Amino acid sequence: TLLFDVESLRKFILRAPNVLRFSIKDNLEPKLGMLRNRLMLNEAKLAKLCMSHPTIMQYSVKDNIEPKLDWLQQRLDLNDTAVSNMIQRYPAILSYSIPNKIIPKLDWLQQRLSLTDDELSNLMRRFPPLFSYSVDVNIEPTMNFFIDALGDEDEALALLIRVPNLFSYSLEKRLKPRLKEAMDVGMVIDTACLSRIGTYTESQWQKGREFQVKELAKQRDAKSDASAAN
Repeated sequence: TLLFDVESLRKFILRAPNVLRFSIKDNLEPKLGMLRNRLMLNEAKLAKLCMSHPTIMQYSVKDNIEPKLDWLQQRLDLNDTAVSNMIQRYPAILSYSIPNKIIPKLDWLQQRLSLTDDELSNLMRRFPPLFSYSVDVNIEPTMNFFIDALGDEDEALALLIRVPNLFSYSLEKRLKPRLKEAMDVGMVIDTACLSRIGTYTESQWQKGREFQVKELAKQRDAKSDASAAN
């Protein structure tokens, strides 16, 4: 049984109407039991998982859920707690094809970032949405942005490994405009600056930008005063 209130149940059914076709005894109850036990979920966490990704109830345990959990645990050397945390954070992983999407993505990341198996596992555990990002549309262009901004490929890739959620920010709406603003006000473009460009809220970014403008004005005034004194 899922702990849904009336409104949550309505939203759940609207997003996964096919569950109404499934047998409670032969399909839904065993599936919920498997998810509860395999992922070590209490009732509240089970309800949250199903609410965040309702189509999970449409997946076959035998043909989809169990094989993918087993494969992820083996490929990324995940214990039961780690694979549970990964699926709870990003249950959409279960919707992806292992041979057509997951394997090529992991292989590409491991090779491009020169990661050991342990480092790849750590990266995906810290930021599982990477499973969903397109190499051509998102990952590689974002890498190139940071490489170009820093002028040092090793330093840029190390930053992305350290702060992988930088992959989640829009190049056109956030990263590129903020880099231009940073350069316009004379900020030093280093890894700390690029991390702020991605992760700061708009309020935080504007405050930092204004502070930099004031600091540069103070430096110009100090130079002017020194020149006048001479």
